[in-house]
Order: sequence, then C-alpha cells, then structure tokens
Amino acid sequence: MQENSPSSLEYQVYDPERREFQVMVVEPPKRRYWLHALLFALTIFSTLCIGARLQYDFSQNVWPYLDDEYLLPWSWALQDWHRLIGGIRFSACLLGILTAHEMGHFILCIRRRVYATLPFFIPAPTLIGTFGAFIRIQSPIRNRRDLFDIGIAGPIAGFLVAVPVLVYSLLNSRHLDMQPDKSWPVLGLPLIFHVVHWMLAALGSHSAAAQYPPEQLYLSPAGVAAWFGMFATSLNLLPGGQLDGGHISYALNERTHRTISFITICVLIPLGMIYSLSWFVWAIFLRVAMRHPMLMEEVPLGRKRKLIAAFGLLMLVLTFAYNPLPGTGLLELLQQYFPHK
Repeated sequence: MQENSPSSLEYQVYDPERREFQVMVVEPPKRRYWLHALLFALTIFSTLCIGARLQYDFSQNVWPYLDDEYLLPWSWALQDWHRLIGGIRFSACLLGILTAHEMGHFILCIRRRVYATLPFFIPAPTLIGTFGAFIRIQSPIRNRRDLFDIGIAGPIAGFLVAVPVLVYSLLNSRHLDMQPDKSWPVLGLPLIFHVVHWMLAALGSHSAAAQYPPEQLYLSPAGVAAWFGMFATSLNLLPGGQLDGGHISYALNERTHRTISFITICVLIPLGMIYSLSWFVWAIFLRVAMRHPMLMEEVPLGRKRKLIAAFGLLMLVLTFAYNPLPGTGLLELLQQYFPHK
C-alpha cells in the first residue's frame, strides 16, 4: 500500500449500512494564490474608490451616497488618481476588519488540521466597495471543540479590530449640523456605538462623539467601515444554519441547533415585517442552510469554551442593529399599495 503524504488527513467514518468504520483520506487542496491575490487587489481598489468619495463628501460636509458616483466610483476617482489617497483610511479600516475575521477562521483551521482556503475577497460596486470575504472549509471537522474554536475565532478577531477602529472613527467624526437627506436615511446604529459614546463622555473627552449621541454624528469614512464591521459581525453571529453563530450553537448542543435556527428565523420574520424586507432574505438563507454536517468525534467543550460562548452572545447583543439600513418593512409596503379607506 502506498503511504500517505505527511500532509494528508485521515478520518474514520462509520458506515451505518455495513456497520463498520471506513477510512477516508483527504488530500491537501492546491492553493490558487494568484486568484486570492487578484481578488484582494481588486477589493483594495474598489474600497479605495468608495473611501475616496466618502472622504470627499465628508470634507465638503455633503451628505454621502446621494449621486450615481457611488455606483461607479472608480470613474470619479480615476479622473484624478490623487483622490485615491483620501480613501486609504476607509479601505484600511474595512479590509483590516474583514481580514482579521477571515484569518481568525483560517488560522484556527490550520491549528486544528482542517483544510481551508485562504480568504476570497469579493470586489463589488456596493455602498462599501465589496460584498465581504469568505473562506471555504475543504475537509471534515473532527469534533465539537474544533468546530467551536473555528466558528468563534472569526467574530472575535474581527470584533477586536473593529472596536479600536470604532473608537478612532468616532473621535474623528463631527456633529451632524445638517438635515440628513430623506433619500438616504441615517444608518441604524448598534449598541456598541452608544457604549463607546458613554465611555468617551465618562473619560471627559471633548470630541463631538462624547458631547452628542451617535445618532447626531456625521460619521467619518472610518466610522462607516466600523459600522459595517459591526454589522457583519452580528450577521455572522446569528445562531442559525451554517453561519458562525450556527456553528457555535451546534458545538454547544447539536440536538437544539435546529430548534435555535427556527427561533432565529421566527425573530427575523417580524423584523422584516416592521423594518426591512432584507431580513426575509436572511430568514430564507437560514432555512435553506439549516442542515449541519455531522461530527466524527464526541468531545465535550468544557467550561472555558462555554464562557467564550457567553462572550460571543455579548458580541451579538453589542453589534446587532434591528434596523441597520432603514428601509421599508412589509407592513408599510402593504399600506402603500392598499391604503385604508
């Protein structure tokens, strides 16, 4: 028999039909470094363009996201490439948070001998210049401890980077001395923004972030990056399906994972009814991705990991915004089309 290479992973999988264990060997995947580098470079460029436009509007005290330049921001930025310099802080803050999150997963995969790709960054003409990033796990996860550690490492790493970015960005934000344009409402802010405001006020800071509540601030471009970082963290921590929060809940108790996923969906549905139709998209996603791969070894988590899980719940509470991008809920939409006589 030919010996496996040292980097191969060997698993024993139980076959219920034959009632015996079978050996499964997973070979290491080939790394496509060029693809990861290309996507990352394109994402740097797209976020630089968005950041440059955000910085320009912030400097001119103009409400952002009001014109078509945000749909194709590179055309505006490349009219004078020096404008890209203004987008460096936004791009660095945003990609720093996303990279920390994905590398948290990736490093724990390496430590737990689980094959995973490097992060795929997705450049896109969105309000922040990207659809985010993700890694693909390409081999089974052996036990609950490994699943828990891999699942929670990303949100913790991203959160630990997002918090100082948030503090820095609020210190550089200013009082909102203009009426926000109704075509682009103020971002719905999570609790963590208010916590930082209270801390700055308690420390006697003279910044606008300490003097005024977060809703009365014109967020600097770095503040927009921090907001998205917190929003992405809360979405990933939703305890359902195969999101990071779903991995965590499955590792804590696989028997209640499906029930918790249904509860999460039941919470998202009224949010979609009242606040924004986008919550229905997440509810559908959780329903489709509800099934979770089986683990091969039964290993208890232990008290320390349960305390870390409590910290994960705290992160979800601090970063969750029930109305992040104020839009139209289903009830309001129905009232528009079927007004009461």
